[in-house]
Amino acid sequence: MIVSKIAVISYNVPHRKTQDVLHGLKAKGYKDVKLLALPFVKRENPFIPIYQHRPNKAIQITPKNYCKNFGYDFELTTTDTIYCQLESYNPEYIIIAGAGLLPDELVEKYKIINTHPGFLPFTRGLDSLKWAITNKTEIGVTTHFINEEADAGFLIEQQHVPVYENDTFHSVAQRQYEMEIEMLVNSLEIIPTITEFKSLSSSEHPATRRMPKLIEKNLLIAFEDYKQKFKIKNYLSTT
Repeated sequence: MIVSKIAVISYNVPHRKTQDVLHGLKAKGYKDVKLLALPFVKRENPFIPIYQHRPNKAIQITPKNYCKNFGYDFELTTTDTIYCQLESYNPEYIIIAGAGLLPDELVEKYKIINTHPGFLPFTRGLDSLKWAITNKTEIGVTTHFINEEADAGFLIEQQHVPVYENDTFHSVAQRQYEMEIEMLVNSLEIIPTITEFKSLSSSEHPATRRMPKLIEKNLLIAFEDYKQKFKIKNYLSTT
């Protein structure tokens, strides 16, 4: 089922996840897509982890030209103007490919789809992959409709990220990222088949912060322990 209009929210800079989402939409045959690009504010003292686990190398083409080459619409936006712009475009669904907090009135009115690198509501917040490994809880991906509560809203789909004998931390991180993109794009086909969307709201599972480096420095050791508990022994037998 091809939906009529899709809005994608991201930043006005070359952005890897946005590019991958646009690739997925194009491959699936979605034609009426508009990218709304928010200003990207660079932090003065950005957090630099010990182990970078998210692909971040984007093709160095402006989002405007990227959309032009794909035959998609492009429009600059701000948190003050995005509501009116979406009212004018009137999308059936909105996909978050990169954005901070969105205005409450936007969240209340529109079906906004997000993907989270963990099982909600159990693994909320930042560095979910790293915390799942350290706390020895299963690694997963969740697609959900957002609401006013961070990393909550309503469930669309959840999947486990398999871990194999020959995996490294970074190979699992790459697999999880690829699943995020695939599930985010596929959610447009899954949503019409769901009759009830389960609430992900929970007060039992507090959101995590960035992993402190005193803990992160032992992450690769923690991963080997995690792998012993959760690995699938034979990769070939599962494919």
